[in-house]
Amino acid sequence: MTGGWNGGDYAAASDAWAHAADHVTATALAELGPTTAGPAPRVLDVATGTGTGPAALAAARAGAAAVGLDGEPGLLRTAGERARRAGLAAAARFVVGDALALPFPPGSFDTVLSTFGVMFAPDARQVAAELVRVCRPGGIVAVASWTPDGVMGRVAPTVTRHLDRPSAAPPPTRWGDPRHVRTWFAPLPVTLRTRIAHVRVTYPSVAHAVTVIENKPGPLRAHRSALQALGRWDDAWADLAALFDAHNCSTGADLVFDAPCLLTVGRVHGPGRGGDSCQRRVAGAGPGRG
Repeated sequence: MTGGWNGGDYAAASDAWAHAADHVTATALAELGPTTAGPAPRVLDVATGTGTGPAALAAARAGAAAVGLDGEPGLLRTAGERARRAGLAAAARFVVGDALALPFPPGSFDTVLSTFGVMFAPDARQVAAELVRVCRPGGIVAVASWTPDGVMGRVAPTVTRHLDRPSAAPPPTRWGDPRHVRTWFAPLPVTLRTRIAHVRVTYPSVAHAVTVIENKPGPLRAHRSALQALGRWDDAWADLAALFDAHNCSTGADLVFDAPCLLTVGRVHGPGRGGDSCQRRVAGAGPGRG
């Protein structure tokens, strides 16, 4: 993964939507159904981050044999420590790797997940191909991503409009647009379903939310540094606070909002078949790297 994911405090921000991973994991495992691949389904969580927000520990808690992969060793050290504290060290292991070239043979996993993680990878088509490649025929791929028009999808644009030259890179929230997602997966042996879900996000206050978001590793920290050099960060900070305040549904001093995300669930085709459609409705109140 790219985008400066070292430094800062990822967990302080992303733990606010950590529960989303439980919904994504439960949805994927329900779609998978009984597996004959072993005593426990094999689950890969791509861009697992610190392990709580994304799905590695959620899968381990559900009884799966989980692998969490990320390109940043510092985040994985935190994930490993969290697994040990939760008594899940035997069920979840963490490896350094690249979402563009997953270090596993084809068909290694029954389920391949990512919650607000692979959306930050630089080559969406290659990521889609890798997710499908390492999932066995009949297995499930599930990805949750913030939508571009939702409150979390508007965080980066709110900041980058203060830059002289906003980034020309494709926005991560393209993963939250079903038109893009279907284009990337169209050449691959997988049948997709998508739906919008909502994730309840809670912070002690609006000011606390902006502070932890600005210190979360990733592209936003680089934007903050550039704006601080230009003397414009205070204006961007105020705009972020206004964005969160506009979506706040709390009547108290805390911040509570429902952030929309796109949940994509696909079943990988078996040999010589056109694919098995996911017949059951994608369930859960909401599906984190974000």
